[in-house]
Amino acid sequence: MYIVFTDYTVGKYNKRWVCVMERNYGLQPPIPFSFKSVAGFLLIFVIWQGGTLLWINLLHTLMPATHTGLPSLITLYLSFSFLIFGVYVVTRYFFKIPFCIFLFEGKRPDFRKFTMYFSWYFAALILYLLVDISVHPQAFVLHFDPLPWLGVLMLTAPLIFFQSAAEEILFRGYMYRMFRSLRGGAFCSIFVSSLVFSLLHGFNPEMLHYGIFGPLYYLLVAFFLGTVAYHTNGLAAPIGIHFATNIFNTSIWGYGTSTLENMGLQNVVYRHTLDMPFAFFGIFVIVISYGAFQFFKHKRNRS
Repeated sequence: MYIVFTDYTVGKYNKRWVCVMERNYGLQPPIPFSFKSVAGFLLIFVIWQGGTLLWINLLHTLMPATHTGLPSLITLYLSFSFLIFGVYVVTRYFFKIPFCIFLFEGKRPDFRKFTMYFSWYFAALILYLLVDISVHPQAFVLHFDPLPWLGVLMLTAPLIFFQSAAEEILFRGYMYRMFRSLRGGAFCSIFVSSLVFSLLHGFNPEMLHYGIFGPLYYLLVAFFLGTVAYHTNGLAAPIGIHFATNIFNTSIWGYGTSTLENMGLQNVVYRHTLDMPFAFFGIFVIVISYGAFQFFKHKRNRS
């Protein structure tokens, strides 16, 4: 642990940060836990949800086709621009942090790390799917039409990336940093931001259909993403994992009771019902495997 003095000059702003830097992600530039940072989070949420409501209602009025199917999905994905705008407003005007420094901690985007974690996690999801098919073959039907599938994928993939990055910027970017200054350090930050993530995702009607395993699944996924952000010192890796997850769930398989079921997506296979305990076990194995990998990596580097 050591002291770093850093000057950033952007336009008329020249702010000097004195911060305690640790080896792992989360403290530079700092967003201390305070009334201002909590108010900033609430403002982000208001801008996100209020902008989304106005945007969707406006599009529904001007373009009735956006009520259903693929246009409704595109409209939903584009609404995440309000989330990014909210984070930009708060970081830029509440804390005087230039947005590119907030995103990359003063460095360039780490495309290598993004690609590596996207590829690794997507391969892990494919392996999970193959295991699921072998264990529950009666639950699946082939649902693949190459040309429509490719067309929808090319149209939605950039929007899925945009949505995935937006959520990571909020949860593993802003919230992670906000709670990182508390006494609990990284663990507290990961746990609290993961709890909020699971409350927003795991308690929607789709997930509550599966009982406690819905919220627990999202809590474990969010904890995993926070752990990856910590070990990789940034947002590139968790964005890659989040993007891989959403691409998998929108283009490789579909399942009954999914909120995306009637939004014009094309899938390779279709599962009649989602086996949430099995899905929870799958992500649990991935998390334990990643934890073991980091443990032995750390042990090897110390020796």
